[in-house]
Amino acid sequence: MRALALLAAGLLLFSAAAAAAEPGFTRFERAVGASAKERLLAAYGGEAQLPLHDYLRVKAIFDRLTAVANSGEYSLTILDSYEINAFSLPGGYIFVTKGLLRLAGGDDQRLAGALAHEIAHVVNKHGINALLRRLGLGVLVEVGKHVLEVPTTQEVHVATQALIDVVQSGYNRDAELEADQTAQQYMAMAGFDPTGIIHLLSDLEELPPSQEVGAVFKTHPDPGLRIEQLLAAVGDYWPAPQRITEEEPAVDQNRTDPLNRFLIVNRVHDGDSPQRLYTLYDQQNQEYVDWLKDLAVNDIAFAPGGVLIAGAVLERGKGNIWFWNRQGSVVECWNMGHSGQISGLYFDPNGTRLAYQVMGGDTPEIWIGYLGEITRLRLSLEINARIVRWEESGIVLRDSGGDYYRLAAPKYEPIKLSEPIPMVIERKQRLAPQAGQDVLEGFSLTAPGSPGL
Repeated sequence: MRALALLAAGLLLFSAAAAAAEPGFTRFERAVGASAKERLLAAYGGEAQLPLHDYLRVKAIFDRLTAVANSGEYSLTILDSYEINAFSLPGGYIFVTKGLLRLAGGDDQRLAGALAHEIAHVVNKHGINALLRRLGLGVLVEVGKHVLEVPTTQEVHVATQALIDVVQSGYNRDAELEADQTAQQYMAMAGFDPTGIIHLLSDLEELPPSQEVGAVFKTHPDPGLRIEQLLAAVGDYWPAPQRITEEEPAVDQNRTDPLNRFLIVNRVHDGDSPQRLYTLYDQQNQEYVDWLKDLAVNDIAFAPGGVLIAGAVLERGKGNIWFWNRQGSVVECWNMGHSGQISGLYFDPNGTRLAYQVMGGDTPEIWIGYLGEITRLRLSLEINARIVRWEESGIVLRDSGGDYYRLAAPKYEPIKLSEPIPMVIERKQRLAPQAGQDVLEGFSLTAPGSPGL
């Protein structure tokens, strides 16, 4: 109690002299963060050593994010633990575990989402504010966080223990949701896809109960709530469509099989409904495919290369999108339950996203879906237009008056190492490694002598 009283007294005596602190962070933040870092390193088995290429890639992602945060000097530590966890400390100390790297795999966007979220905690002062509240000094939060300077070892020791308790228990709901929103902003500013954090959260949501997940993730708000908030905002990162001079293409994109086997044809439908239904004709076997015969398909599109075939399927009055391989097996199904009819299916040039229209109101809704992911985002447009095609420069739209617009997708910059080092064959251990302890998907984590972070 005496130490706590001393700490409180020290905080009450802060002054403008703290302006001499390091840029972006007070000396109090740096001192407490550095002290807590040593405790966390010991608790998580020390710092992991990554192979050089993995180290350079992770560092490049981290550096791009901290550059746009622009609030001080940051450090990144990868902990030698397969528990899925990530956290931050005041003063710019960011931590991720090998378990989280394994969860992200080789996806730069997912990893950027995890790092951006922790950087956002630091920038928004969630750690230092929670610490001061834990110490009963909430009255000083708004002012003291800018000028606090508590240099004595005893006071830092007391604050460090309180900070460890804060980190292990996690931040409150509002802090986590705010960090998610800030993370999306940083990802977009740094040239990453803001959906990366959504996809990482969906991975966390699907983990089996037996998976070892750190207390920080367990105490975070429900991933479903966070995903809902992020999905509602991600469409805002698409710029407004720009008017262009354009002509209707002679061939409708995605409507011709790249492998010249299937033809999209109208099918006979019962009753007097004007609804147009489609099926595929197999030119090789000279017959209609049987895997579409019992479905009401409003539109069909071929992915680049023809590997996948997408269909807008009307089921019990609800619009969904199905994906088949060329043998007719369903490989993915988006059961979205749109009340309006879905049409205008167009793959992006890489075949990783699908744009589509939902009809039903006066203005068609334009949506973007990610194949293999949870993300379906609605674009807020001020024009009444339909999709014409999706090309490298963006989505081309045509309005009811015949004018054309281009909707440019956000630009995502791939990670490029400034001084790439040739990959070499690394020596393998002769003894059989323990399962799951040596090679991770997207990461090889046991190369001896590799630099750590």
